[in-house]
Amino acid sequence: MTDRHHGNIALQWTNIFFQALSKYGVKHIVVSPGSRSTPLTLAVASNPHLQKHVILDERSAAFTALGIGKATDTPAVLICTSGTALANYYPAVIEARQSGVPMILVTADRPPHLRATGANQAIDQLKIFGDYPVFFHEVGEPESGTKDLQRLNILAKQSVSLSREKRGPVHLNFPFRKSLEPTDEMLKKIEKENKNLPNSTAENKNTSTALSLSTSLQKILSSVRKPLIIIGPTAPSDDVDSISKLGDKLDAPVLTESSIDSPNTIRGFAGILRNKDRRNQLEPDVILRFGFQPTSKSLATALEEWNPQHHFHFSSTNAWQDATFSGAERIAWMGQKIHIENITTNTGTTWIENWKQTEHEFANYYQKTINRYAQLTDGSIYHQLTPQIPEDHFIAVSNSFPARDVNLFGQHTTNLPLFVNRGASGIDGITSTALGVSKGLEKSGVLFTGDLAFLHDTNALLNHKNLAQSLVVVVINNGGGSIFRMLPIHNNKQHFEPYFETPQNANIRTLVSAYDIPHYLISSLSELKKMDLASITDQNKGLSVIECQTDAEASMELRNQLWNF
Repeated sequence: MTDRHHGNIALQWTNIFFQALSKYGVKHIVVSPGSRSTPLTLAVASNPHLQKHVILDERSAAFTALGIGKATDTPAVLICTSGTALANYYPAVIEARQSGVPMILVTADRPPHLRATGANQAIDQLKIFGDYPVFFHEVGEPESGTKDLQRLNILAKQSVSLSREKRGPVHLNFPFRKSLEPTDEMLKKIEKENKNLPNSTAENKNTSTALSLSTSLQKILSSVRKPLIIIGPTAPSDDVDSISKLGDKLDAPVLTESSIDSPNTIRGFAGILRNKDRRNQLEPDVILRFGFQPTSKSLATALEEWNPQHHFHFSSTNAWQDATFSGAERIAWMGQKIHIENITTNTGTTWIENWKQTEHEFANYYQKTINRYAQLTDGSIYHQLTPQIPEDHFIAVSNSFPARDVNLFGQHTTNLPLFVNRGASGIDGITSTALGVSKGLEKSGVLFTGDLAFLHDTNALLNHKNLAQSLVVVVINNGGGSIFRMLPIHNNKQHFEPYFETPQNANIRTLVSAYDIPHYLISSLSELKKMDLASITDQNKGLSVIECQTDAEASMELRNQLWNF
């Protein structure tokens, strides 16, 4: 690297970096167009071993990268130009840190001599994301020295390792001076060099050692009679299979908001625990809680009220997760497999039988209650469609009511991969995240989202033709933010609708047709019962939209009926 042509040096510099990232297991690169990022973009475009996703809007790009990270437990790399472009990454950066998802942000910048001078498109990018990244590094301008090139290789390894081990985003800031473009000869040389590179054989699976429970905890588990396992949302590589086996070993009921295949799973717990008498009857003497803070309000209420002899929280990340102030003893689980061979139990079958009997009673009550409603409700969407989702698909849900309703009405979801952005629980970037999950898993899926969340992320629709799989977006159009109907502000009739529920006048059919996306309208329960979800996934690649125009009043009434079980 003796050529002092800035564009050539920059391309060689960035190419070495992306070669190293590929060597350490990175596969997905999400690129947004821009000029200052030219050396980064050309290095990626010249590398056939990297999967490129070109996304116009940086906010949508970042949530797509988030979805890829959720699906693969390997960081997707984001590339953008300088200025406000990277500021659009911020919501997804927050979500990645809060929910323990690996991600690497590679941002182009003006060179130091142009900063704080009023130069065009130059902002202060250093640590722009505050403390949310698990690692930040100002890379410096391209250099050809041996130590500089060695540092690039170490930086790639460092970024992948820290992003996965610390479970969060890494931000690398790359300043470039003009000229940004290489010569044609240099570009051809780099393309030939990358073509001859071997494919990466890096393993991206969670290779951490298994977690052995302490002797004192094993002693507690051998003496208790009413153990309860609670699984909140989990991080991508968390070993939930070993939690299932632990539940079997302890004869413990399992209340899960994550994907788990366990005979001890209690369906309908979100409705069961709304009743205070049943919460009292089902109070455990030890709680083993895994993952992030649960979504279910009734479960959160139970955690506040219950006073078990012992409460242990097995954390997915280093972040503290005890919003109910339970005083749980924290165990740094970090998603490891759990050794259960030495665990003994004195539980018996009465405890799990009590839970299963209550589950059966709720199932009967649920069926009778939902059958009484002739209107198209939010709940009926999950009730009718989730059993139709093919076994090789995933489910994604928006925040607000969908994250709660999927547990209350989606009785067939715990055996399928389930994705939800519960780190910061925003409604932004939902469709983009689901697109990223589909790209990462290379699987088709179904997204359940509200009308406001769908409209909040319409730029995701730009990317639907770049999706090789099928993603069916079920838009539950109940006329705005109906979750606010749960709050006292609902009684303020003057201000509730214009400031909180905020119904929109967008025509979703017209909107999606502008992107050439198939649209299906469901406006009655009879139409819903005729819907063949599998045929839609088979017929359409990319996005397709099922808009369900539901009755918000009847939907809220149905929820209240089930909560009064």
